[in-house]
Amino acid sequence: MRSSHATRRLSAAVLGTAVAAGLLTVGATPASAAPRPLAPAPAPEADPLAVQVLGLTNHARASAGCGPLAVADPLVAAAIDHSGDMAATDRLTHAGPGGSTPRTRLAALGVAPRLTAENVAVGAFTPRSLVDAWLASPGHRRNLLDCRLGFVGIARHDVASGAYWTQVLAAA
Repeated sequence: MRSSHATRRLSAAVLGTAVAAGLLTVGATPASAAPRPLAPAPAPEADPLAVQVLGLTNHARASAGCGPLAVADPLVAAAIDHSGDMAATDRLTHAGPGGSTPRTRLAALGVAPRLTAENVAVGAFTPRSLVDAWLASPGHRRNLLDCRLGFVGIARHDVASGAYWTQVLAAA
């Protein structure tokens, strides 16, 4: 079930554009339904900056001996929603509406990955400076270079001072 925060105009517009372009499928999953597995999806071509962040992330992972991350639709949806929520509340946080976590936000989308991690940031970043900032932070670096994680969703929500970025990572 999606929170009311997920219906924010920009998040809904971005989601609608991604769904219309065939880049993302989003649907409510009944609470009694079995979690759906994570599966690779096309890169979010609608956001070239997110594509660059993915490339830089995968380059850093390759340098550390990790495999590349594959984009997964539910992770993209969770990243879009969380970036929008942070922008709406003007707070950089891993806690979402009602105290949600990356794991509970994914569960609400019908996904139950074995492992989850999340990197967030706010500011006037280029893709390179964003990935460099995450790599310079021990916790974010640990998430980015965790070879057990194989899937990712990356999104941003633009604001006057730059953008709120969310990178959701998971292992199937």
